[in-house]
Order: sequence, then C-alpha cells, then structure tokens
Amino acid sequence: MRSPASEIRQANTANMENNYTNINLGALINITKDWTLDIDYTHANEESILNRPGTRFTDLNTWGSATERLDADGNQVYVNSSGNIVSAGSADAMPAYTLSYFEYTGAGATPDHIYRKSTNARRNTFNAYTTYNLNVADEHMFKFMLGMNRVTWRERFNWSQVTQLIDITNPQFDLAHGTQTAGGEFDWESQLGFYGRVNYAFADRYLLEANLRYDGTSKFPSGLQWRWFPSFSVGWRASEENFMQWMKPAVSSLKIRGSWGTIGDQTVSNKLYVSTMSAGQTTWIGGDNTRLPYVGTPSAVISSITWQDITTLDVGLDARFFNNALGISFDWYQRDTKNMIVPASDVTYGFGVEAPKANFGSLRTRGWEIAVDYNHRFSNGIGINLMATVSDAITEITAYSDTRSIDDWYVGKKYGEIWGYRTDRLYQKDDFLYNSDGSLQTAWIKDGVLYETEVPGAKKVNKLKDGNAVYQDYLQNDNFIFGPGDVKYKDLNKDGEINDGSRTVEDHGDLEVIGNSTPRYEYGFRLGADYKGFDISLFFQGVGKRDVWGNGFLAIAGFNSADGAMPQAIAGNFWKEDRTDAFYPRAYNLGYTTPAMSTYNSSAYNMNVQSRYLLNMAYLRLKNITVGYSLPRDVLRKIHIQKARVYISLENFFTWDHLRGLPIDPEEVQGYSMFADENYNYNRTGVGTPTFKSFSVGVQLNF
Repeated sequence: MRSPASEIRQANTANMENNYTNINLGALINITKDWTLDIDYTHANEESILNRPGTRFTDLNTWGSATERLDADGNQVYVNSSGNIVSAGSADAMPAYTLSYFEYTGAGATPDHIYRKSTNARRNTFNAYTTYNLNVADEHMFKFMLGMNRVTWRERFNWSQVTQLIDITNPQFDLAHGTQTAGGEFDWESQLGFYGRVNYAFADRYLLEANLRYDGTSKFPSGLQWRWFPSFSVGWRASEENFMQWMKPAVSSLKIRGSWGTIGDQTVSNKLYVSTMSAGQTTWIGGDNTRLPYVGTPSAVISSITWQDITTLDVGLDARFFNNALGISFDWYQRDTKNMIVPASDVTYGFGVEAPKANFGSLRTRGWEIAVDYNHRFSNGIGINLMATVSDAITEITAYSDTRSIDDWYVGKKYGEIWGYRTDRLYQKDDFLYNSDGSLQTAWIKDGVLYETEVPGAKKVNKLKDGNAVYQDYLQNDNFIFGPGDVKYKDLNKDGEINDGSRTVEDHGDLEVIGNSTPRYEYGFRLGADYKGFDISLFFQGVGKRDVWGNGFLAIAGFNSADGAMPQAIAGNFWKEDRTDAFYPRAYNLGYTTPAMSTYNSSAYNMNVQSRYLLNMAYLRLKNITVGYSLPRDVLRKIHIQKARVYISLENFFTWDHLRGLPIDPEEVQGYSMFADENYNYNRTGVGTPTFKSFSVGVQLNF
C-alpha cells in the first residue's frame, strides 16, 4: 500500500559527497623581546557532489477512493471482520472494497529522473598582525596591536537532469530518454579589514581595551563599501584594592566590567544593489521547433544599501568566594541591530516586482546570563563539583517599513510571537437545540443576524441554546459546521462575532498574542562527585519557556488523517459522546494540500491557531550520566600504566516535557531533508531526526 515504508523500499538512494582540502601556512617572527609579527594564510577548497535519482512507485492507492469488490458474476462480495468471504446474510457480513493499483512519481509529480549537481567553492584567508608590549615602571602595562584581514570566496556549480529512466533500478544519464535540463551559477564575494587595538592595565587593577576597525566588503556599492567600527571595554579588579583585603579569603576575587562596541554585518545577498533580470525558456515553440527564450522584469533596487550595524552594550561581574571554591558570573547586555536590510514599504501589487530592500529596519535584544560553579573536597576524601547556567533574552522590532500586519514585522513586535484565538472549551450536546427526532436544529446567519430560512450570502449553523451565544460562522464553510465536540473560541473584543478583523495591530478581531516560539530561560547544570577512584557526573539541559504551533500529523488532530496514522495521544483522547471530557475535538479530517500550502492542514476549523492546542515545548533532559572507576595508581605502576579508568555512560535517556504523550522531541522541532526543500515531511513538527539515546561502556588507558 502507498506509505512511507513502501516508498522507501522502492526508492533509489540519493547521496551527497563532500571533499575538503585545507592548507594552512603561518609564521611567528620575534622582532624583539616585546615585539612580534604573526602571519598566516589559509586556502580551503570544498567539492560537493549531489546525486538525486528519482523513480516510479507502484502501490495500492490509499489516498484515493476504494471501489466495490465484485465476483465473477458482477455481484458484491461480502466479508466478515476477519476478512474472510461470507454470504450477504451472515450476521457480521460487510461489503468488501478494493483499492486501485497504480503507478506514480514522487512529491511534486516530478517524473522519474537522474539528477546530478557538482559544486566547487574556494576560500582564501590572509591575516597579518603585529603586537608590541610595553611595561612602564611595573605598574603601567600596555599592549599595542595593528593588523589586517582579507577573505575571498567564490563558488561555481552546475547541475543537469534527464527524465524518463529506461531502467528505474539503474538510474544513469545514458539510460534516460526524456527532457534534458541543465543550469549553473557563479558567485563570489570578498572582504578586507584593518584594525588596531590598545590594552592598558594599571597596577593590575584598572583595565582598559580600545579597538578600531576599518572594514570593506564587495556586498555593497563602491561608495558605501567601507565603514569604521569602534569598541572598548573597561574592568575593575576591586578585590585587589587595599580596602578590600579584609574580605579575603571569603571574597577571593571580584571584578566589575563593561563593554560597548559596534561591528558590521554584511551577511546578505551580494546582488541587493544590482538590478538583475531572470532568463530562461518558455513553453512556446518557435518556427525552428525550439523553445523560445525569455528575459524577465528587472528587479527593483535601492543603490544606497550599506552595512548593517550591530551595537552591543554589556555590563558584568565576576566573583569567586571561599578560596575560589564558589564562583559567580553575571552579564546583562543590550544588542541593537541598526540599518537592518528589509523591504521598502508602500509598494503595491501594481508595482510589478518585489519591493526593493535597503537599510530601513532595526531590532533590539536585551538579555542576561548567570553562571555559578562550586568545587569542594571534604576531609574524608569526597569531592563534589557543581556548574549551572541560566540565560534569557527578548528581541523586539524597533524600526521597520511598517505594514502593521500581525503576519509581518511591525514596530513593537516581539520576535517569535504567536497570534491566535483564546480557547474557551469544547462544545457539548447541551449547548445546542434539537428537533423532535433528535437531529440538530439549523439556521442561517449573515452579518450577525440569525434567519430561520436560507438567505443569499448566509452560512448554515447549528442553533445554540443560549440566545446570547456567539456563533463562529466566520470559521466554518459548507463542509464544516460547528457542533458538539468542536472548539468554542472566546469573543475577546465582545463584538458578538469570532473573527480576525483585518489582521492588523489596530484591528485583529479576537486574535491576541498567545505565545512565543523563542526559547526562554535556557538552562543547564552539571553535578559531579568522586571518592576513592569512583566518580559520577550528571548533565542536565532544558528550556524554561517556549511555545510552538505545530504542523503535521504528530501535532495537529485531523491533519490529513486519510494517511491513516496519528499518535495514540490523539487517537485515544478525542471527543465522542461517551468521552465528553476529552482533550482533542471530535474526529474530522482536515484534508490534504501541497507542502507549500500545508498551513491549511494545521490551522482550520477546530485547529485554528489557539491557546488550547499550542504546544508547550519547555523541557528538562538528562543529557548525560556517567559512572566511572579509576584503578589505584600503586597497582597500575606495577604494569607500567599511568592511569586506567572504566566507565558507563548514558546519553539522552530521560526527558521531562509537557507534550501530553505526543511523540515529539522538544529539542528537534521541525522536519528537514538535506536532499529536498519540499517533501511530505517538510516543516512538519516532530518528524526530524530525534535526539538519539545511546549507551556506552569504555576503558581509558594512559601509558
């Protein structure tokens, strides 16, 4: 039957091969005792070969409609619950159906083919810098540095494909006779920078560093390629002051520091300021029986495009206590990305091409991080150690070519925010009115007015018992009408309707920010102990807060349920008349669309983006637990071994999450394929390669 398992058995194998060559040359020249010159050069070459052979599959069509199974005389065949043929009058007889047997190709209806892509990329890096150290009266310590950095990169690739394989089990270019296509590209870029640095320390207590860079890049127009980027940092080792000596050894060291600096970001396309026109072949045939060429519309550009600036302010504190046994480090930072390259605003569809990009945007990130470590050995020989870190950051858009659309970037938007409906509960049978025969009473609604008979432009609804209840006709169509077991959304703006307004910041109807997909409060801690050769360590990692609106059958109830697979957490907990307290709504197939439109499967009817089915991706995972034993040194000395340790290690064996039994790895959220941008699993939640669990036993020997 058509299924992933069947397609894997029949598929040809794609492969990607990467060959790397790396050459490093360098020299350190000691001009004087305090003056050095460092030079290094790196040549890196990467060759990549991708072979992607397509094929044809032959299966029973589980995606299509079944047909009646007939006997030789054309009569309906009946079977029992075991699938055995029985007479039509048998107690458990049911009509038998047959799936059609058909041949098809892969995703996107691409014919069977042989495809090969060859890429060659070269990077050359040259660094040269000189350093001079100056000591004045053993109290004033200077360090001066001047340097340069040059990077060049170029990449060429070409690909070719031929369809219609003669032998689908042996995909070769000479064994295909269909359409031949080919293409390729040449890309290059380069950067050149000069920099200087001064370090100063007075009495090993007051620290200063100042930097200045002058960087150029090929990414921007010639008049805007070069920029100056300054930065500096200061530090005060307060624990070295005379008035702080009374605190030792309780306070072993204390350092207060701060820094500010700007660096340039040019990690953008190198074609943003050059107007280009796409070219290719049309499907029209000319007089010479060849396809006619075409040249597309020139892209719109803004010639003043230049560097994006990243400015960071950081203040921090480093302290150690109790003879360095306990350490604490704290940082607070603010990072502003200014002159961010974003599309221009107010470009209409009649403009004809995509909006040009330039330095119109900015965003700000504020965050903090705390790290704590502790080491101690007791008098009885037991040693313990602890290390813990926790960090958090929030990013907000501070300037943009503002559309004010909640589906776009707008000033004030928090990076990762999720807009959706606030869920009230599931409808129950008592919420509706019924006819004398037990069927649901229906009516028609238009512009908030309920009609007993059908009127033009009205939608059919099931009548609610509460005369003041809000109908959800905006979220339904002729194929789906809200009834018992369906989701009841909240009317947040109290206008008597459930809708999303114009989906702008000023008019978003009953939508609100219900979560954020940015990981918050990321933390980790390591615990360890040792005693008389035995040692144990545990490393935990987690995320304190993260929300994701799922995509795909592992997260969305009813997502293309015709595929015939769903998690037991959904299959065993959906609403039905004898299970009205279920978590998921009544069974309904959201249908199938192409991968490019897969959001339809994940946000419709009962599964509109909402608070009830938002995935809580916070988790705690025991990443590693290791137990070891080191043999006594006096025993090892006799066999000329310096150290021998045996250990057992468990990786990723235990995870605590809030996913209610859904088989989703909270660390690996989205599906991904290195061979295809769009396939059945593209961007579907939980279908990527999960974090593997591993168990290992090892021996470490030092001779």
